[in-house]
Amino acid sequence: MKFAEIQKLRDLGFVNAEQQQRIIAHFNLKEDSNRFLVIISMVGAVLVAAGIVLLIAANWEEIPRGVKIAVGLLLMLCAHTTGGWLRQARQDYQKTGEALHLLGSLLFLGNIALVGQIYQLSTRPPNAFLLWWAGIAALPWLLRSKAQHVLALLALGIWFGFEVNQADSLIRLRDECQVLAYSLLGLVYVGLGYVLRATTFATFAKVTERLGLVTFLVFAYPLTWQGFLNAYNDAGTGSNLILPALALVAVSLVAFGARTLGLDRQWRWTWGLTLGAAAGLLVLAFFAPHERVWGWHNHFTPTNAFAAVALFVFCLLLIQVGLQERSSFLVNLGIVFIALDMIAAYIGLFGTMARTGLMFVVSGVFLIGFGLYLEKKRRGLMQQIKTAKAGGRLS
Repeated sequence: MKFAEIQKLRDLGFVNAEQQQRIIAHFNLKEDSNRFLVIISMVGAVLVAAGIVLLIAANWEEIPRGVKIAVGLLLMLCAHTTGGWLRQARQDYQKTGEALHLLGSLLFLGNIALVGQIYQLSTRPPNAFLLWWAGIAALPWLLRSKAQHVLALLALGIWFGFEVNQADSLIRLRDECQVLAYSLLGLVYVGLGYVLRATTFATFAKVTERLGLVTFLVFAYPLTWQGFLNAYNDAGTGSNLILPALALVAVSLVAFGARTLGLDRQWRWTWGLTLGAAAGLLVLAFFAPHERVWGWHNHFTPTNAFAAVALFVFCLLLIQVGLQERSSFLVNLGIVFIALDMIAAYIGLFGTMARTGLMFVVSGVFLIGFGLYLEKKRRGLMQQIKTAKAGGRLS
């Protein structure tokens, strides 16, 4: 039951003003947020932060060092202070206050870069992003802000991406092998989201899970490309440990948080084991021999073939989980990556120019028909979710 639904009942005359207020108070309903205002506020915060950086850069040489640092700190403090005041004193400007807090967190990164540039500190980029993440990591929990939580997750991911690319890093990975680490980080986020469901910060759970699943699928998908990861990895001992460590963290979080899923016992076990198997397969893809052993043509490797099948099965299970949890996002995500997986496998199987062209001509009609079937299936699944939700509200 939503605030907008009670308002609609009032407009239709089914309940009066007093009954409306009693229902709202009983179910502790809140007015639906204006998504347009949220988007505009967040985009505006990013633009303001970028504009300030450009304005300072345009007059960089003429500004004294002390003034640069003072202005940067003042802008950051003003953003957080004004944001806090709007969230506490002006209940109708909650999203604007949240956007100002977000601006303050972005300005903190700008101040780190400013100080590093002025005093010519260490030019190791991962350190700057790690300091940024450490400085904003507590804000989501103190402010109870989903926007800050997403920013903190992104900051951690950015630091991780820079760290695995740093030449002197203990977790340095070769370029293609990096996708395995990013995909495992996504699974860590998924497990964290499941754990958050049972805490007082349950509102953070959904966005954490979705960010994690998208990250996992986006970076696991290249494994289905012909020839991808078909090279010997000469990373050092430290790098060999990071992937098993990430997999262990992901599996532990999923195992601890799986009980919070809105699934029956059998499907909790099935989905939990699926995520655990996905983490294990990503690690196996790193340690397995990468040289081509066989293939349908010159570049499609056993790793590519197995990844294509595994991704297909994972997406089918993801769709079923989405149906049980009444999540259209999970269903759509699964269908999108099934289609992408089939495209990658199709090109991999018929990879030479002449053979691919011939197969495109012969099977074009089939692909169009299958696309129509997928769309029809997707609409049917969406209708099932809507019907289930409507039945839940009536009960």
